[in-house]
Amino acid sequence: MKEGRLSSALVRKFQLKESVGKVLWHSLDEYGRIGEYDMQFGDVVLEGILPEDVEPIREQGHGHPPQEKPQKKRKKRKR
Repeated sequence: MKEGRLSSALVRKFQLKESVGKVLWHSLDEYGRIGEYDMQFGDVVLEGILPEDVEPIREQGHGHPPQEKPQKKRKKRKR
């Protein structure tokens, strides 16, 4: 997720001017599930936001391609 809308309860609690924010970072557990977000709302950065408090607005998946093992260089035999 690239952007998300924060729950109205947290918008009021933190007195934010904007409810839609940019995702700066997210954690992943061993199963690939997101545990928490750090998000920016205007000039304010909130850390540790739970996924259930954020509605995805603009999603962008990302991943890491598998790395191939480097091939060993073979020595040329002298004949």
